[in-house]
Amino acid sequence: MPIYHPFRGTLINHNDFLVEANSLRGTADFAVRSVGSATETRPFVDVGYGKPLSVLVRWVYTGRFPEKHLFSSQKPMLLSSAIKDVTTSSAAASAVNVLKNRVSPHSAFSGPGAQEEGTHLLYFSPAVASPFVTVTVNLVFEDFPKELFEKVSQLFASLASVPVFMPAAGYLLGASSVVKLGSELGNSLMNGRPVLAENLPLDFNFGGGSIPKPGYWILSGSPIDTDRYKFDVNQGLMDSGGHVYDGDDPIVVLSLDGTAQPALASFTPLLASASLLSRFFSQKEDSEAALDSVLGAVKLYNDLEYRKKSEDIRQRLSGMKPDDKDYKTLLDQFSAFNANISEQRLRLPALLQ
Repeated sequence: MPIYHPFRGTLINHNDFLVEANSLRGTADFAVRSVGSATETRPFVDVGYGKPLSVLVRWVYTGRFPEKHLFSSQKPMLLSSAIKDVTTSSAAASAVNVLKNRVSPHSAFSGPGAQEEGTHLLYFSPAVASPFVTVTVNLVFEDFPKELFEKVSQLFASLASVPVFMPAAGYLLGASSVVKLGSELGNSLMNGRPVLAENLPLDFNFGGGSIPKPGYWILSGSPIDTDRYKFDVNQGLMDSGGHVYDGDDPIVVLSLDGTAQPALASFTPLLASASLLSRFFSQKEDSEAALDSVLGAVKLYNDLEYRKKSEDIRQRLSGMKPDDKDYKTLLDQFSAFNANISEQRLRLPALLQ
């Protein structure tokens, strides 16, 4: 499934865009502005290793889905995501971003409604500390049981814009508790067949990789006519005549941005918790366990891991001179690891640039 990016008033596919952007040697303007609208848009902030990164859902279009069946053309919709970090051995924990009770074919929306549970946020890091991150998005239309909506709603109520994570089949992780679902609910949530499944690779540090760029990224079920369509931040995909895209293929639009977001600090420890909890939790079906002490322990574990990495790099830097070949790279890594320590008292003093 292809990925596109708005560029100079048109759409360009992922690989061609990165080639074009790199050839401009940093002079490209990645602040995507609305087309044919008086509403101004805030410019994007550059992303990179050691810098903040947020990935958000900006626009969803269902295409021909859900497909019509005997009694109705409406079905529940789940937009889920997963993050894979090559610096960890943990499996990618899935997250519930948008769970709608009923949607119709050819529906478009910017994310969860004001009276719906869900979040635009797919990923946040206060400072990218991984050389390679993969963001996966899945769009599923299934007849989810009513009980599932109740459980998700219960957990979203206390999350403040952070996703509900799915550590493993049968579990849901919120900010204050982890819920063991019945086998039917767990299987229905994890085993749906996606009509759109796309990976957005973000290579921050490997040689030969293309540098990730901020802005909007369009994930489509099939190729888009890039000569005909462009992206409007308020209305989605539009053709040259000003008509909103109404094709059969589902589309999800993401945005990447490097603006610091202190309010999202709870995302990282929850993601770490989701990766670890499936190994340790054993509960009865339909039971709920308090998570405060466990989450605190995972946050401390996460902080200590980053602290050890920071100390190792500081030790290596102590034997180097600022003009040494790898000094700047190691200094960037030290700053990134140190910034990911949530407990201020565990952070190391900043090193001179």
